[in-house]
Amino acid sequence: MNFFFFLFLIAFPFTAVASDWPTFQGGPLRKGSSDEPFAIPNRIGWIRDTRENLPYLYKPVEFSVPVVAGDEVYVGTSRNLFYRLSSGDGSISWSFKTTAAVGSSAAIYGSSVFFGDDSGTFYALDRKTGMLLWSYETKGEILSSPLVVGGIAYVTNASMEVYAFDVSTGKRLWNYKRPAVRGINIRGSSSPSYDGTRVYIGFSDGFVVALNPYDGTLIWERRLAEIRKQFKDVDTSPVPDGDSLYVSFYDGSLYSLNVADGSVNWKFDEGGAGSLAVRSNAIYLPSSKGAVYSLDKKSGKPVWTHKLEKAVPSSVIAVNGYILFGLSTDGVKAIDMEKGEEVWKYTPGSGVYGGLTYSNGNLYFLSNGGFIYSIPCK
Repeated sequence: MNFFFFLFLIAFPFTAVASDWPTFQGGPLRKGSSDEPFAIPNRIGWIRDTRENLPYLYKPVEFSVPVVAGDEVYVGTSRNLFYRLSSGDGSISWSFKTTAAVGSSAAIYGSSVFFGDDSGTFYALDRKTGMLLWSYETKGEILSSPLVVGGIAYVTNASMEVYAFDVSTGKRLWNYKRPAVRGINIRGSSSPSYDGTRVYIGFSDGFVVALNPYDGTLIWERRLAEIRKQFKDVDTSPVPDGDSLYVSFYDGSLYSLNVADGSVNWKFDEGGAGSLAVRSNAIYLPSSKGAVYSLDKKSGKPVWTHKLEKAVPSSVIAVNGYILFGLSTDGVKAIDMEKGEEVWKYTPGSGVYGGLTYSNGNLYFLSNGGFIYSIPCK
């Protein structure tokens, strides 16, 4: 067997099938892309209320994005609860009480599910029972989705730290920390990505780094944010794609970097509100100024722009001819991938901050109203 192919198999031992969506933006590359069939929806599958006897008019703020494997859906909420639900009818299989609100999106790996909470606690639960397997206190808000590959769980926190754990025992393998920065930060964290060679992560000091996945040593770092920028945070997930790495930050630009050394291939002067989606020849960028862009991958030149009215888009996903995303003001939207024109919109009465998941012909999201939605698209 080819040695490099053998390493690839070790690095990506997912038990999930192609139609599953086991982590934020679909997989360790964070491409946010699916080739599953998609049809414009005409009904709601199910809605699950997570508000736990809160006043009817109270609307929580939610950041967690559901993840899916087979008939299992996992998501955390601001009510200090993490759920496993049935993908068929939204019934709750079990719930787990956390120390604090859950803004982190989970990662499914083997028989376990991993996520963090706002207290900085990182959890490993048994998927079948919801029993706690192990936990670790990182002492910094965990708002990102963990990356779990090759028997190692990687997670970042708001204190600009990266931790690597043995998935079976919870033993800390290594820890990488950036120097503290002054100033105002946007609440959020970059979810790490992985291409089989390096782990890529953005930080609130305006840098993106490439780390050795086995010992956490720094391979390279690249400053994206100019010193004069008010919000330097790189809270989006870097997306490795062949020789290029695509990453944006809120108050700045989208960059195409060389994965080997972080050198700049090109940049597009529009900042990203959420994580982007990458297809074979295009990048789809959710702008912090209220638009979604389609860009040519090689040049960074815009192909089309879809402007929003008084809304900021969530992270975007690309599904077989369509770009889908949440709206900060109200609901979710689908636009045509080739033309950038709206083809569908659903307005449940509250915004969607975290993003969307598409798995086995169903669209899933958690709204700021405190409801989990499943919408059939087949």
